[in-house]
Amino acid sequence: MTSLVASGSTASGTSGSVTYTIGQVFYTYIGESVYNVAQGIQHQQTEKTLGMPETSRAELFIFPNPTTDYVNLSLNGLELDYGKKHYKLYDMQGRLLKQNTITESETPISLSTLGSAIYILTVYIDDQVLKTFKILKR
Repeated sequence: MTSLVASGSTASGTSGSVTYTIGQVFYTYIGESVYNVAQGIQHQQTEKTLGMPETSRAELFIFPNPTTDYVNLSLNGLELDYGKKHYKLYDMQGRLLKQNTITESETPISLSTLGSAIYILTVYIDDQVLKTFKILKR
């Protein structure tokens, strides 16, 4: 077997060995029986995305953080009619404290009834996590 490897190595142990490569790989294999030949290039695997248009640059942020009574969730560059948007607020034990639909580019979230602690705010589009924030309530 002949190969051009960008980077990689072979790891061996008592139970066997494994060969790994990093980067693009080109290989040629010629078998020992009946002239087996295989060639190929390692291709990058594409992961699933939310399908947002690449031309828009979405920014999600919260302010003020730390806070005393509320935070504003700001969705800059994210079209409001693109998918169902909502948020969920959790405490550090994972208990759901509050949830609501996002209908505006800036959404106030009241924390006035909650005690001083760290909270987790997760923003969703079509039930997929878009971004998660840690909020410090004083």
